[in-house]
This record gives sequence, C-alpha cells and structure tokens, in this order.
Amino acid sequence: MAVIPLLAAALSCQTVPAVRTLADVQRAFAAQREALYAGEKAPTREQELDLLRRQAQELDAFVAHEAAGDDRWNGRLMLADLRLGLREREPAVAALRGIDAAEASGLLLLTAADMAARVNERELRDRLVDQALQRPAPLEERLAMARLLMTLLREVPRGEKLVADALAEAKDDEQRALVRWYQCDAIRAREDLPENSYFDALDKLAKELPDTYYGSIARDRSAASQFTIGGPANKFAVTTTMGARVELAALRGKAVLLCFWSAADAGSRQLVEQLTALQQRHGDSLFVLGVSVDPDRNAFHRACAALGATFPQVCDGHGWQAELALRYGVEAVPTIVVIDRAGAIAGLNLRVDTKDARDDLDAAIVRALRPASESR
Repeated sequence: MAVIPLLAAALSCQTVPAVRTLADVQRAFAAQREALYAGEKAPTREQELDLLRRQAQELDAFVAHEAAGDDRWNGRLMLADLRLGLREREPAVAALRGIDAAEASGLLLLTAADMAARVNERELRDRLVDQALQRPAPLEERLAMARLLMTLLREVPRGEKLVADALAEAKDDEQRALVRWYQCDAIRAREDLPENSYFDALDKLAKELPDTYYGSIARDRSAASQFTIGGPANKFAVTTTMGARVELAALRGKAVLLCFWSAADAGSRQLVEQLTALQQRHGDSLFVLGVSVDPDRNAFHRACAALGATFPQVCDGHGWQAELALRYGVEAVPTIVVIDRAGAIAGLNLRVDTKDARDDLDAAIVRALRPASESR
C-alpha cells in the first residue's frame, strides 16, 4: 500500500532539467573558446576549425530541439554565421531559410538578408527585405532597420523612407531628435556621401534641437572630435552603480581619469590593477571613474566584484550607446581620458597595456595635477 506514495515522493524530488536559452549556449561557446586559448601555445588553425565545427553541430541541435521564442530565429542567424565562417555555404543558406518571416523581427530579417547577399542568394535576400518591411516594429527598431537598409543593404531610398515616416510621426522634439540621431549614425556609415556629412548632420541636429537629449549628445560628440590637450573637456553629470552623483564641475581641483572599458575584455584584470594602483598612489587628488560599455548591468556588477574593481563605475546598460561614451566620442575600449584640475583635457586615447602606454598615462596625470596657474 505504501508503494504509490513512495513512488510519488521520489518523482517529486527529481530535478527537472533547466531549459537552455541561446544566451546559455553563447556563454558555453565563449568558455570553450577561452579554454582553447588558455594554453601556453596558440591553437592551430585546425584546432580552431574543429571547435567551430563542434559548436555548429551543437547550435544546430539547439535550434532544432530546444530553442523557444526569438531564440529560434536568433539561433538560426548565429548558426548561419558559424557555417559561413566554416565556408559551408549550403548549410548557411538552409539556416537562413529556416527563419520564419511571420514571427522573426524586421531587424533580424534584414540582418539575414545581408548574410544572404554575401553568399549571392539574391532572391532570398530580396524576399527577406520585402518581408522585413511588412513587419510591425517599435520606433528604435525601425530606425535600426533604416540604418541597415541605407548601409549594408544599399537600399537607400527605402531606408530614407523609414526615417521620413518616423519624423512625420514624431510626437515632440525629443522624438524628432532621436530619429535624427539615428539618421546621423546611418549617414556616418554610408559610403556614398561626402566625407564630412556625418559631422555636418551632427552640427545641424545640435543647432536645431539644442534642448533635447540627443541634441546635446550631438553637440558633445562633435566637440569631442576636436579635443586637444589643454582644450575644454565635455561637461557631464552621471550616477554611479552605487547611486552616487558625479559631476565634472564638482570635481574642479582634482585630476579626473575617465576609463572607458568593458569588463568582458581579456585585459580587464590588468586594467583594473593598474587603475587601482594609480588611485592609491595619488589618493584624493585623482578621481578615477570607470565607464562601462557592457550591455548587461548585472553581469558587469558581477565582473567588477570578481576583478576587484573598487573605484566608482558608471554602467547604464546601453552598451556602445552609453551616455558618456557618446559624449566623449569613444569608439574603442579600453581607452582613457585624463582631465586636469581646471576641467581641461590633459590626456587622450591612453592605455595601460604596455610600459610606454603607462608612461604616457603617468605623464598625463602629472600634467593634470599641476596647479591651474601652471597648466596653461
């Protein structure tokens, strides 16, 4: 009589396997790649290819049997990219054809269209573009689609129409500025326009919509392109991950070191160690602020703890669209900007990965710490 209750109890204690997501697969792949490069000898090309083949097989099984929701289509897009890396054209095309245009986002379909174009699948490419433009999408996704159309896909009139429609539908100046910011970004990546078109568009946005968020970003990004040693730094006011408010104006009298970085980079431990040492050496006279371009704030917090990064950090979770990265025109990380006691630039595009780079950083800090009367 006790067999059934005992059996039920045993079944209730069994662990239900966790459902994997595409993010889980990507993390596993990153760990596999890190392990491959962990040895003293660099892996051979054949070892690299063998890893890619195994990952392609695993991803193929994932999208076929485990993936749910958008992971089904994002996984197929990733699989196509892996297959192209292995020069396996037909499996790559098959992965692209497996994307359901009725369920995938317009942006994903346009990304798939670009891949199809790269393998000369013109009919598939055109069909994916047409299907993408029929999909409903929120404003920022439509603007990202416009950028893809005007750049990689070379469908300029269709991209410009998306921008024009978005401008016509904009409810206020903030939305108009957002649309025009995306338009500036697309102009920057276009190869069919004069060289200075991007900065002309930024200046126009800053002039016509100066009181909007992206109008001010455009102004600062344009100014950052002309930074010089001794020239003014861009003002900022940000909130750290610990909730403290940091304003450049309130830091007058101190040297300020802005380090734009990603905790996911291979050299992040050395970077944190060097910046921590600088902070300890100079004490209160130097304010070190880390500015993250990581898209996941929680993952960034965990990485900072693991790396022992104790100096203040800013991470808004916007990745490369992080506010300070935009205002300072940052396009590569890690990179360091040093600002002197009076709010002027004392060092640009600095690093810590070589002795010469560390010497340059030290020299910039020495300049930044000079009394205001000596810094001119």
